[in-house]
Amino acid sequence: MQTATIIEPAVKDVSYLDPTGHVHTEIRRLTPRLGDIKGTVAGIMDNGNDTSRFFFLSLAETLEKDHGVTKVIMRSKPAASKGATDEMLDDMAKEADFMVAGVAL
Repeated sequence: MQTATIIEPAVKDVSYLDPTGHVHTEIRRLTPRLGDIKGTVAGIMDNGNDTSRFFFLSLAETLEKDHGVTKVIMRSKPAASKGATDEMLDDMAKEADFMVAGVAL
């Protein structure tokens, strides 16, 4: 397996909106980015919608065929309205070089 290149993370201002209309800004270091995903293992966390599985299966195929990802680990949350458990994320993080989490309708 090829080792991925990690690009130095930048420090950026990140703004958060909350439901009461307030904006909170914090300085955060971004997670290190991979320079190349060829030879890596991808983790995909699908949000649990009925229609999202098709989208993420297509994404997995594209990552493998077009970008050289060697393996894709797919997990689904129990429901779109619930967050992934720490255990689910920890299990994926043990093997995956990067993760994709998203919503597909």
